[in-house]
Amino acid sequence: MLAESTKFINRFEKEIMLIMVMGLPGSGKSFFAKSFAEKLGAEYFSSDLLRTKMGLRGKYLPENKNQVYMEMAKRTKELIEKNKSVVLDATFFQKKFREFIYSIAETSGVPLFIFLVQADENIIKQRLSAPRKDSEADHSVYLKIKEQFEPLERPFLTLNSTNDNLSEILLKASQYINRPNEQQ
Repeated sequence: MLAESTKFINRFEKEIMLIMVMGLPGSGKSFFAKSFAEKLGAEYFSSDLLRTKMGLRGKYLPENKNQVYMEMAKRTKELIEKNKSVVLDATFFQKKFREFIYSIAETSGVPLFIFLVQADENIIKQRLSAPRKDSEADHSVYLKIKEQFEPLERPFLTLNSTNDNLSEILLKASQYINRPNEQQ
């Protein structure tokens, strides 16, 4: 296991990567994405944090969402141009928001790895019942986004989050980046 993790880190240090972490509110995507970015030494961007910085907290009209995703894409592109790897954390529930990131990866020639973080419905309800510092989403928001979540059209790895398996899903993500053609 340690050799696998070391191999991953060595590859990552040599190659700039773009990592898109997506999932429904309460799935554990932010906890995973922050931890993964830390492990990789990559830049971390969260749509929730960016929304707050942009003064758009509590504003979820389509134009507000578009502003947040466009700003995320702009900042990602700037970092990729500076040869920095980036981990993105957002629901990416609509294809149009994913397209911003696909375009950056394609035009810059940087590999893109996509992770869909999921969790059991009961775990999600539990997580969303407590106030969270960076997210305003509650169970009703979860249900709305779940209904609107558009299918993924690119290769991705699904990671099933529980309340105690962070090490396991970090390892799975590391292995996937080493062998992206081995879909699970």
